[in-house]
Amino acid sequence: MIKNSLFAVGTLCFAVSLYGQATFTAKIVLEGGAPIHGTAQVIPQLNSRLVPDCSLATYNDGMIEYRILNTELESQLHPLSRGHTGDECDVAIILKGYRPVHVTLKDKAVIVLKRDGDPEGSSISMTALNAPKDAKKAFDQGQAALSQRKWDVAQKDLEKAVAIYPEYAPAWNDLGEALVSQSKLPEARAAWEHAVKADPKYIRPYLQLVRMAIVENRNQDASDLAERALAQNPVEFPAIYFYYAVAQHVLGHQDVAEKFATRAIELDTQHEYPRAEYMLASLLVAKGDRAGAIQHLNKYLAYAPKASDADAVRKQIADLETAN
Repeated sequence: MIKNSLFAVGTLCFAVSLYGQATFTAKIVLEGGAPIHGTAQVIPQLNSRLVPDCSLATYNDGMIEYRILNTELESQLHPLSRGHTGDECDVAIILKGYRPVHVTLKDKAVIVLKRDGDPEGSSISMTALNAPKDAKKAFDQGQAALSQRKWDVAQKDLEKAVAIYPEYAPAWNDLGEALVSQSKLPEARAAWEHAVKADPKYIRPYLQLVRMAIVENRNQDASDLAERALAQNPVEFPAIYFYYAVAQHVLGHQDVAEKFATRAIELDTQHEYPRAEYMLASLLVAKGDRAGAIQHLNKYLAYAPKASDADAVRKQIADLETAN
């Protein structure tokens, strides 16, 4: 159970329960579908009137029970409350080794936490649902080691998981991450290829393989892999659109590159890929659209003010503004 200090409304949640308040549930899982390794902080947020709309009743193994504060008692204790109804609860979720999120809980919702350091995130592979208990245990241990950057330990645990259950796509994917972090590039590529073969609908290994292909200047391979992923319309993965745009640009298909760079920007609501702004600006410069290029270069600087090329981009903007 979460400590009372994490409850924005303290003991009010228990008083409210006496009034027959409806209880809703939501679940937190780690990317790949693994259960929580430790205790996450789940903190109700304040609404515009600076009071919470909900309270947390219990938290256990990733399962959250929460209540909406809309009773007569709550109105008396919080006169500024807007009398929220329904099943929505705005919370912050924090877990060491994973990216903090602000989400709106809804009844029966599943919230997927993504590891620090890799904004691509992950979809949930159906193979994870069929993994034997021993394989899941090894996978969970491997994920814990990854979050602690213990690459060699993670490698051993994840190798054990896929040995027990060769169709375990998330375990193959994470094994690739453990291997690439140790500069074992051929082995990492093989692991990601295993993940794609085990579950062709699981997007994350495609992203890893596409990125590796671009770094290695295998742009046709990157394009082909990205097209296989894009066929599934993975709108939660702006990275795949960006990488496809990069590959198409290098291959000389500038109209296609512009289309997909634009799409990447549209989907990247958290601005995790500011390079898409820079790339689109470069394509617009080539078309003679200086105003459009300046707009996107300014956005690039806004989203990545400490980028290594920030000064060069500022000069580029100045040159474009003074060009005849």
